[in-house]
Amino acid sequence: MYTNNETPKWSPAYPTPEGAAIKRGREKMLKLTTSVAALAYAALAMSANAQDVAADNKHPVSKAARADEAEIVVTGLKRDQAFVEVPVAVQVFDATAIHRAGITRPQDFLAMTPNVSFQVANHAGEFFVNIRGQTSIRQSEGAVAVVIDGVQLATQNEFNGELFDIQQIEVLKGPQGALYGRNASAGAIVITTKAPTDDFEGQVTAGYGNWNSSRMNGSVSGAIIPGKLRFRASVAFNDTDGPYTNINTGEKPMRSNEKLARLRLDWEAGENTNVDFRLNGSRLLGGAIAYNAQVVGTTIGGVPVTRIDTNDTSLPFTNDVPGRNRQDKFSTSLKIDHDFGFAKLTSVTSYNMISDNYQAKNYPYAGWSYGGNDFVSGALGGIDALVLFGDNTQKFRIANRAFIQELRLTSSNDGPLRWQAGVFFLKSKRRFTTEQGLNGRLPTDGAGNLLPPFSGLVSPITRNLIGGGSILPTRGIDGPETNNGTLNYDDNLYRARNFAPFGNIQYDITDNIEFQGALRYDIERRSIRTLTPDIANPFFGVATGAPQATYNLCVATTGRAAADCHADRTFKQMQPKATLTYKFPGRNGSIYAGYGKSFKSGGFNPIGTRDTLLVSLPNVLVQDSYGKEVADSYEIGFKSLWFNRRVSFNGAAYYTKVSNAQQFEFFPTGGIQSISQIKRTRIQGFEFDINARLTDTLTIFGGYGLADTKIVDIDSQDPVDRADIIGKRVPFAANYNLSAGFQLTQPINDRLDFLLRGDYSRTGSIWYDQRNQPNTKRDPVDLVNARIGLSSDRWELALWSKNLFNEKYNSEAVVILPIAHAVYRAPDRSVGVEAKVKF
Repeated sequence: MYTNNETPKWSPAYPTPEGAAIKRGREKMLKLTTSVAALAYAALAMSANAQDVAADNKHPVSKAARADEAEIVVTGLKRDQAFVEVPVAVQVFDATAIHRAGITRPQDFLAMTPNVSFQVANHAGEFFVNIRGQTSIRQSEGAVAVVIDGVQLATQNEFNGELFDIQQIEVLKGPQGALYGRNASAGAIVITTKAPTDDFEGQVTAGYGNWNSSRMNGSVSGAIIPGKLRFRASVAFNDTDGPYTNINTGEKPMRSNEKLARLRLDWEAGENTNVDFRLNGSRLLGGAIAYNAQVVGTTIGGVPVTRIDTNDTSLPFTNDVPGRNRQDKFSTSLKIDHDFGFAKLTSVTSYNMISDNYQAKNYPYAGWSYGGNDFVSGALGGIDALVLFGDNTQKFRIANRAFIQELRLTSSNDGPLRWQAGVFFLKSKRRFTTEQGLNGRLPTDGAGNLLPPFSGLVSPITRNLIGGGSILPTRGIDGPETNNGTLNYDDNLYRARNFAPFGNIQYDITDNIEFQGALRYDIERRSIRTLTPDIANPFFGVATGAPQATYNLCVATTGRAAADCHADRTFKQMQPKATLTYKFPGRNGSIYAGYGKSFKSGGFNPIGTRDTLLVSLPNVLVQDSYGKEVADSYEIGFKSLWFNRRVSFNGAAYYTKVSNAQQFEFFPTGGIQSISQIKRTRIQGFEFDINARLTDTLTIFGGYGLADTKIVDIDSQDPVDRADIIGKRVPFAANYNLSAGFQLTQPINDRLDFLLRGDYSRTGSIWYDQRNQPNTKRDPVDLVNARIGLSSDRWELALWSKNLFNEKYNSEAVVILPIAHAVYRAPDRSVGVEAKVKF
């Protein structure tokens, strides 16, 4: 592929909330299907009519038609190959498709890719890509490698930002560990930015939309030394208030202001040597942790919570502490290629720094004094939910550093045997500090003893906290004399060192049959060191959220001295991959079959996590250390071109077994975010995509992916756990997705094109916990985007809309208790205008 909040209206035919939901779903699907069909029909009719006019007036065919005739080249297997012959399921978006689709963020192209889903939540730095039922989760390594201009990123956090000045995007599905190592078990995303040019050129794009949103990006490129040294400089800016407003404080909880810059130099250092240097930087300021808490029996902003429901988007934002996020990112890389004739030697060196600081109100994310809030819950036996969970704040400070060096020798493409061999080295460290604080200051009694935050658990209750509504900007423990005293503080330094030799071959058994084999052996050493001070916690026994008498949980729960609070483990994994491809005569298609093994490294939860949780959760499965996640995948697939290469139809079927699948769990009372594991899961499914150029001006496209996931075994031997979990669907993975759309690029005259695009996507249901608890499943989500405009060789003007029909849904849920839940609302409809000028 190239590419509500309303109360249900019950009726006798649908006498239950579930029945009403079914009715709304059917009505929605009918509306969406009718709308998309109408747009497509209108486009086809306009295209047919305009084609006749163009023929009569000898107008040229559209630029899009000429672009479609160019062969797509895939680079994701570390060697250029024609799309139709590459033995992997891959989606490719070239520069034209990126621009015509209005792709500005990763989710814009991922939504159009079969068997790919994503989670956007918490704050701008959190973005998790899931492919074929294999998930990336919070506080863990990703399952999808991201490569930009041949440089592999150390974390997915680098990836989630404005996409601009992009030449091509490739989404490779299936195990890619043999090529990219750890954290590529589900696939890889390969992005190529636009290269520096000898001729001076540039472009500026600017736009404005609802939510007081503005964005701009621009680039210039040219020669510093003609024929030798070229540059390309790009900048981008976007600013938005976001779609929602806190009715208590007026805060825009999903606001964002982002600035990015990129410099790329291309130097032909010699006849056979090329140097590619990249420098990137960005800063983002915005809101954070804009969740809504569902605690059964409470009332939030005047809206009663009668049950937990992942599909409910009716709760307003009422917290009294503004969320804040600041991200600073810097990365640089140097890629050197030297061609020896028989082979090319490539050296890739990269370094990145990421600082991600965010803070907000803690669960249940609501203000005590707001008149529309009532926290007394009958489901909790009359206990006040805010008192139970605490009127607290949360603060996170994350600092990542990573150095990568890769050397590889790649043979020429001549002859039946092509090969590549190399070594990969990574050294990284991550300092992760979490802090929970009081939303205010505690008073003292006559003897100087701290009083509890509240006078009791049941009504009538007095709030003893003085002040509140803000979070101190410090990194460290704040005492009881401050307005934001530290209840819980955990500071850890994580280190990783990875070394991996690798190699791959391609061998032409015959002119039409090709074998590809790859092998990589990863050795990764992981360590953790607790940096938390071993000092007394004055809030222990006084306030909810202070779990131990000392801030250092390792000392408190394991009996170790603070100097001994460290651990390390080494994870090793051989990652083979083999495929056999038959190429159709005439280069019009291919079929392939393959097997691959990939892994995601294990790691550590903060030392003392398990012992802390066992105090109140005796059956908890979380450990202080978790093992590596390993996936074995089998795949068959095909690619085909039809009707003089005007139609592309591709498909694949796969079967994957995963051991020790990593899962995220959140425990709000101690502010604990941890990783647990599912012993064995099974995933099977298929996918297909089609792209058809019906006329020289009209293209239609579509795709479908199915992921049938199942939990096969768990570590717990408790009969209740096994009955509740085994056989359930894997959490965070959509069971299917589909997309469809059209692109019309119709010449009006020799210089001007009319543009019309519509695309529809449907993401299947998602569970957010391994028990698949009632009401925690998100129903399918249907989205329609549209774009209309005019374009010439030098400029373009377009109107656009995303989520055209204003679908109300949550993009993530965190399951806490059967009566306590948290959801993160997705943006509603956005509209805007965009103008682009090239020079």
